[in-house]
Amino acid sequence: MKKIKKIILCILSLFLVLCLYQWYIQSKDTYRFKSVTYTQKTLPKEFNGFTIGYLSDLNLSTKEDLNRLKKAVKEFNQKDVDLVLFGGDIYSDSSFEIEKVSQTLKNIQSHYGKFAVMGEKDQSDSTNCTNLLTEAGFEVLHNESRSIYYKDAVIDLLGLENTGDCSGLINENNNNHFKIALVHQPDYFTQIKESSVQLQLSGHTLGGYYKLPFIGSIETKEKGKKYVSGKHVNNGTTLLISNGFHKESNDQHRFLTYDEINIIKLKK
Repeated sequence: MKKIKKIILCILSLFLVLCLYQWYIQSKDTYRFKSVTYTQKTLPKEFNGFTIGYLSDLNLSTKEDLNRLKKAVKEFNQKDVDLVLFGGDIYSDSSFEIEKVSQTLKNIQSHYGKFAVMGEKDQSDSTNCTNLLTEAGFEVLHNESRSIYYKDAVIDLLGLENTGDCSGLINENNNNHFKIALVHQPDYFTQIKESSVQLQLSGHTLGGYYKLPFIGSIETKEKGKKYVSGKHVNNGTTLLISNGFHKESNDQHRFLTYDEINIIKLKK
């Protein structure tokens, strides 16, 4: 009996240490680059090895956040990605240092273009945020599609805003193309998986902030309740959710989730 009590005490102690460590470390100025290989047999062979840098939920609220972003952009450029996508939410609250933020995002390098969609925070100041991203070299897609050409092959990018209905962007000309849907809120996957889209990229939920072993993410958001973090596959469509680059100003802690920038490698 004493041995069992000691084992239980050790487990509880280790769990407490882990909690305190995660709470302290992940409230600091840390982020990671998360590399994911996405394999799909319908991907054009020319796109095998094509890389996408996916950045979402900057949630800038202070000048320190902007300095952190500048540092991350320098590291990001060393990844030498082919395409850059931004999944929405530049600011956590009100906008500031618009020109400096735009210049920082302009410094992001890409071989085959930079595209963005709006998050719900961006939409509250749509004109300024659209102008900021445009000046930074991003094309902002408002329920629009764009073709990405590479080595004489093509894939289609669908930029969706407040909808999972991409039927108006799919026609006889691109129905058989490999398609990526970029939409801020992950729960639109319920609709998108019923279309001919192979890959959906979303953010918004920040990974649920707090993730408990065997339970999963415990904090959800509107349009981010069913799909909160990680990878989901249904009906031949894959959803990848980014934890986002930074926490919101009203909650500066995480547990077993991480601030991140995603590097996605496409594989045939």
